[in-house]
Amino acid sequence: MIMIVGVIGSLITVFALGYMKDFQQHAKDQPDNRPFFFFVMYIFLAAMFGLVTANNLLFMYFFWEVTSFCSFLLIGYTKTEEAVQNSFRALWMILLGGLGMAVAICWLGIVQHTVELSQLIALGASGINVALPACLFVFGGLTKAAQMPFSSWLLGAMVAPTPTSALLHSSTMVKAGVFMIIRLSPILGENQPGVMAMFVGGITFLFASFAAISQSNGKKVLAYST
Repeated sequence: MIMIVGVIGSLITVFALGYMKDFQQHAKDQPDNRPFFFFVMYIFLAAMFGLVTANNLLFMYFFWEVTSFCSFLLIGYTKTEEAVQNSFRALWMILLGGLGMAVAICWLGIVQHTVELSQLIALGASGINVALPACLFVFGGLTKAAQMPFSSWLLGAMVAPTPTSALLHSSTMVKAGVFMIIRLSPILGENQPGVMAMFVGGITFLFASFAAISQSNGKKVLAYST
């Protein structure tokens, strides 16, 4: 995951140098906010590295929310009415998943006296009932991964400049949710969080596939297939 974020994220930022120059030339009515755009992109990538490497759930949650806030700023970069509406939609949907994660962390700290992801997995593997926090973490992952019924924020992100949509799709934002569920996979199975992940993922795969093949817009095809 570090390789994916580092290599693909770097390629996107290099591509963005030329793209944003052309974008600014075509959008002469808008102020030149390219320094701010690249600042947010690099904060986003730095937070992704922190999210991937963190074992302490408090640190992971902090970086998780940093990526959420950065995506809000990137989606709403052009500040058009549509971009602002879509950025706020993405923010509240992803923050809803973050709220679930916060509740899970509080439950673990109060009941099991730990805020370590490795300890959560060890507890679940030893037979201790950790279905509630696992479900909440899976829920957070599903919202971040734009699974149904939270997929609309990803479609809305298409109004942003292409480097933003590339960053949200390919290497980082959506994959953070997938990464969270993969980290939890040792305690997922024939239990509530495992069934929830499989059911939501399966339904999303089915309906998004039908939606993707019915689109002619390249960005929408990419969004639905993601």
